[in-house]
This record gives sequence, structure tokens and C-alpha cells, in this order.
Amino acid sequence: MLPVGLMLGAMGCWVASGCLGLRGADDRPHQALGLLGAALGLAGSLWVLLGGASGTLTFPFWGGTARLEVDALSAAFLAPLHLVAALAVLYGHRYLPLTAPKGAGRWVRLSVGCLAASLTLVFTARQGLVFLVGWEAMALSAMCLIASEHEHPEVLRATWVYLVCTHAGTLILTAMVVLLAQRLGGYGWLPAAGAPAPGPDLAILLLAILGFGFKAGLVPFHFWLPAAHAGAPSHVSALLSAVMLKAGIYGILRVSTLVPPVAHLGGGLMALGALTALYGAGCALAQRDYKRLLAYSSIENLGIIAMGVGLGLAGRALGLPWLAALGFGGAVFHVWNHAVFKSLLFLGAGAVLQATGTRDLEALGGLAQRMPETALALLPGVLAVSALPPFNGFLSEWFLYRGFFTSILGGGAWPAGLAMTALALTGGLAAIAFAKFYGFIFLGLPRSAEAEHAREAPRGMVLPMAVLAGLCLALSLGGALLLPVLDRVVAVLAPGNPALLAAGLTLDLGLCAALAVLLLGLGALAWRWQGRIPAAAARPGTWDCGYARPTVHMEYTAGSFADSWSALVPGVKLKIRRIRELFPRPTTFHSAFQDEVGEGYAAGLVLAAAARMQRFRRLQQGHLSVYLLYILVALVGIFLWATVRPRLLP
Repeated sequence: MLPVGLMLGAMGCWVASGCLGLRGADDRPHQALGLLGAALGLAGSLWVLLGGASGTLTFPFWGGTARLEVDALSAAFLAPLHLVAALAVLYGHRYLPLTAPKGAGRWVRLSVGCLAASLTLVFTARQGLVFLVGWEAMALSAMCLIASEHEHPEVLRATWVYLVCTHAGTLILTAMVVLLAQRLGGYGWLPAAGAPAPGPDLAILLLAILGFGFKAGLVPFHFWLPAAHAGAPSHVSALLSAVMLKAGIYGILRVSTLVPPVAHLGGGLMALGALTALYGAGCALAQRDYKRLLAYSSIENLGIIAMGVGLGLAGRALGLPWLAALGFGGAVFHVWNHAVFKSLLFLGAGAVLQATGTRDLEALGGLAQRMPETALALLPGVLAVSALPPFNGFLSEWFLYRGFFTSILGGGAWPAGLAMTALALTGGLAAIAFAKFYGFIFLGLPRSAEAEHAREAPRGMVLPMAVLAGLCLALSLGGALLLPVLDRVVAVLAPGNPALLAAGLTLDLGLCAALAVLLLGLGALAWRWQGRIPAAAARPGTWDCGYARPTVHMEYTAGSFADSWSALVPGVKLKIRRIRELFPRPTTFHSAFQDEVGEGYAAGLVLAAAARMQRFRRLQQGHLSVYLLYILVALVGIFLWATVRPRLLP
């Protein structure tokens, strides 16, 4: 009961925090209640993750019984939710003050509180209708956050696309909840007993992957995500990427515990995750807008998590506990890692955006000298998202590599081999993309007046980044200590399995921690040695193309850095203009990227369908008598169906 009580208190604090943020003239009460809600949520989730008893609360709901519960799987998603939400509240005080134009700061504070509360309900609900209520509240809160800068046409379009996608996903999930209620004998979410029912169980799981895939941004349902993340305030983007996208992963995992495993479904999810990871990494590499780069990187990482979930489902269906532990454990560990390093990167992007006023990589450069604290804080996040060993982004991927090797040796060569190849290629593309991200923001010479006159972010924005950077390093060094916690989460997803991760991966993660300590020590020595060089000593220039006195025009551009790689990505079109005149006239060249699968094809289909649906607005007459007639017709139809259907059945 204790964890559920703490979560109810956290939800109340978050809603009250949002209301105070909307109506109050002082930001301190909003921050205090938000931090209190985060503290309660973290306390409840850590209680369960560290071995405390899970809590359950049962209450009447809509003529039946509903239940809230905090088990290890819920706690694994609740902990990053309340951590990132607390840091977003602190960051937003300076990034988007209450005095922001058109009241955007107030509405964002209200929506952040509602989003945190609704996500808490989503992660604790154990009844289908309550889950859908929390899911819809989460979707509407996120829509308000995405639309916070609605005066820009691109933000309005991103909000509209998101709204259409999230309601399409909710419609699919409603069908899933109905089928699940038929399978379980009610809307309560307790594991199904008895032998698998191939038709209903497969349909339930496929609907779950489809409906939750919209929220998680799996290809080809990812097209709403880049524009929404780029248009939202940066601390909102951190919350959406670090937590809200993971609600889709949580949904797939939770529903998979309610029905028996289905053969080959795990292999299909691994293939979908591999496609998502590769496509997201390739699109990230081609971006010129650094917030869109981070958004496509989120798609890539959600693909990696989906590969882990698919591996776990395959291991559970085949009766291989070690394979299930590696898949589920790697997926949950990557959920934690991604929540930390991606929220760090989005907060850093917000600091750069506030200092320069541009999201264009081509207009930046040299910010390490002007924003040294931000540059230093973002470095652990860049190392982590690039999956460079032995940092924390690599540790969770190591679970998956071990699992793919095990699966290949056990005979599952096709899906595991495909996923392992995709994971290796994804890591290489991500490393190149974030070398571009970090190098063209912080290194070289400033390429514009905005970058030239940039100043360090306020302390209230640097502090949350410093906390997340410290967590990146802590996860790199203490990954082995988390193995017993991950074993508790795996026990929910694959009941009856022994605690395998702590026994099988302690040595691996211990060696990675030792290597991390060695690298950090060498880095500290190099930093100390560099500090002893006299300021007057001549130092070689960077990015100078061999010239003694470089200028901005001698530097590589972000586009030229990635051209040889991004040309391989579907959707990138290279245009060449041949100059044949002896005295050519001045000319300019501009290259642009379009996501052919998402923005070019899938988004067009969705918007066309939404435009056709506008015809049904004629039914909205605005007269009470007409609405009463609709209700009467619906009730008569339900009565006739209930009367005639039994006679039609054999």
C-alpha cells in the first residue's frame, strides 16, 4: 500500500503544481510542489526497485473494480519520469519564465504537471478503462506542450499531426482493451490463465505493437516525432523524449505479461526495431537542425529498446530464461540510460538555443570558449548516446549483443543476425552524427554573429545538466550494482526465471567500469597537463585546413562533414550544379533533407485521411436536440444489436 500511496500523493502534488504555475505570480510554490511530487514518486519507485513489497489499491470504478499497483516494472518507468520531470521544472524557471509572451510559460507549467500526473496513472493502472483515461490525459497534456509556441505555422502543423496520430493510436488501443477484456473475462489486468488462444492472443499483441508503436515512434509511425520535438520548448522535448515515448514501450511490455507468449512475434519485433534504429540513425546524421537531430536519435534509441523487447519475447516464447533476461534487462537498462543522456542533450540544446537564437548547425561553432560549462556537461551525454565503450549507452547495448550471440548459437540466426548487424551499424552512424553535433556546435570558429556573442547559460539551467552528466558517469561506473534491480524487473516480465543477470554479467560490467575509471583518469591527467601550458605559448589552430590564420570560410560545414554518409540514407537527394562559364556569376547552393518514409509518405496519408474526416463535422450542429437524437439512435442500435445477435449465432 505504501508505494501506491506515495504515487497518489505525487499525482496530487503534480496537478497542484501545474495549477499554481498557471495562476500564481511567483514560481517558487510551483517548483516546491513539483519537487515534492517528484520526491514522493522517486521514493515509491525506489522502494519497490530496491526490494520492498509492491503496493496495490482497489477501488470501485464504472460499476466494476479498478486497481492501481506499483510493481518492479512500473517502478522502472516511474523513476525516470519523476527524475526528469523534477529537473525540467528547475530548468524551466530560467528557460521559460512566467513572463514569457502570450502566457506560454504559465500554460507550459500547467501542462507539465498534468503530464507527470497522467503518466504516473498510466504506469500504475491495472484496469483497461483506467489505463485509457490516463493515456488520453497524457496525450492531451503533451499536445498542449507541443503547441506552446503556436504562433509559428510549423508548430501548429506539428501539433495537428501529433493529435491525429495519438488519437489513431488510442483508437487501436481501445480495440486492444476490448479484446483483452474478452480474453481475461473483465477489464482488470491480471495475467490470463490457461493455454494460449492463438487467434485472440496474437491479435491483442499485434494491436498493442501497432497502437503503442505510434507513441514510441517506431518506423513507419515516427513521422509526428521530429517536428513535435523540434517545435516544443527544450525542457519539454527532454520530458517527451525521456519519458513519454517510453510509455509505448511500457505498454507493450505490460500487455505481454497478460497473455501467453506467441511464437515468432519476438523475431518480428526485433526486425521492426532494427529497421527503426537504422533509419533513425541515418536520418539523424543528415539533419542540419540540431533539435531534429536529437529527435531522430530518439527514434534510433527507441528502435534499440524495441530490439531488446523482441529478444525478451523470443526468449520467453522459446523457454530460454537467459535469452529473456538479456532482452528484457537490456531494454529496461536502455530505457534508463536513454532517459538520462537524451534529456541531458535536449537541455543542452535549449541552452545553446537561448544563447544563440538559432537551431542551425551551420551558424554555430566555437561555443566551447563561450559556454564552457555547457560544453563540459554535454560531453558525457555525447559519449553515452554514441554508445562508445565503456560508457552507459554501450552497457545496455552489451546486453543485447550477448543476447544476439546466444540466439545465433541456439539456432535463431535470421532475426538475431539481422538485429545484431543493425545494432552495430546504428552505433557507427550515431557516433558520426554526434561528432557532427558536438563538433559543429562547440569546436572551430563561430560561423555567425549569434555564435560570436553567445554567453553561458544561467546557473539554474546548468545545474540540471550537471546532475544528468553526473548520472551518466555514475551509470557507467556502477552498472554492475544495478543488475539485481534489473533481475527484479525481469521477474515481472518472465515469471519463474532465476536471477540470471547478476550472476552472468557482473564480470562484464565490472571490467567496463574499470576501463571507464582508467579513461576518466587519463582524461583528468590530460586536462591537468593542458592547464600547465603557459597562456603565451603557441598552440596549433583547430579546424584551420592547414592555414596559419584561418577564417570561417575555411572550415568544414556540417553538411560537408556528413555528405558522404547521408547520401546513403533514403530521402537525401544530392544536387550538383556544373559551372561552365569563364567568369561565373555569384551563386548560392542550398541542400535540404526530407524524410521520405515519414514526412514524405506516411504523414501525407494521415493528413489526407484527416482532411476527409472533416466532412463529419457537419454532424456537429451545436443544437442540444440534435445531440439527443444522436444518443437515442445509438441506444436503439445497441438494443437491436443485443436482441438480434443471439438469434443469429448458431
